[in-house]
Amino acid sequence: MSELTRHQRFVSERWERSAINPHPKNPRQITPKAERRLRGKVKEVGMIQPVIVNRRTGYLVGGHQRLAILDKLEGYDKDPGKGYLLDVSVCELSDQQELEMLAFLNNPGAQGIFDTDLLADLNLEMGVGFEAMGFDQLDIDFMFDGDARFSHLFQDAPEVTATKERLEAVKEARAQGVERMQEKNDAEFYFVVVCRDDKERDECLQRLGVPRHEQFVSADAFLGVTGE
Repeated sequence: MSELTRHQRFVSERWERSAINPHPKNPRQITPKAERRLRGKVKEVGMIQPVIVNRRTGYLVGGHQRLAILDKLEGYDKDPGKGYLLDVSVCELSDQQELEMLAFLNNPGAQGIFDTDLLADLNLEMGVGFEAMGFDQLDIDFMFDGDARFSHLFQDAPEVTATKERLEAVKEARAQGVERMQEKNDAEFYFVVVCRDDKERDECLQRLGVPRHEQFVSADAFLGVTGE
């Protein structure tokens, strides 16, 4: 008989909501639009993934946004007396590990990337809507580089039309940047902008007309906003 992998470091337990404390140092935030999208999905399919709690501190390590949505659906956000039970993944982490995992569990740089061919198949062959997958119009336009198969998604989106040229410039800068990094092992042709937090980063990208997941911004996009 097979044995439980030694790498599993959690147990599933049923906890009172009042015993779970959102972490005061959680760096993740959510926009109103993304919150509406998440709430709709939780209402549609329910909670199908447990939140993660550090037993030693009672702090939430993963699932802050989902728990906040669940609180609203249960009425707990307005009346803590309306307690409820939920199954959680309980782990044992040090203070340092707890802080590390707050960011690591949601860090795109520590996760995989989407295979756009398979995403296209899910949409075109299986009929799965991009919005149902959690993408917005700019995400899809950017990932598929304006693929004509999905152009109907953007015909009535003025925000996409307004930023189309800027997005094209960013995509070109991204392609050139990757090519130049492959040819030359230095970093003289770009610089790094450091934001104070996710909110400030999102505001900067919004002003530049760049999707939140993008990591390359062209000089033309930057200078166009700064007016230089």
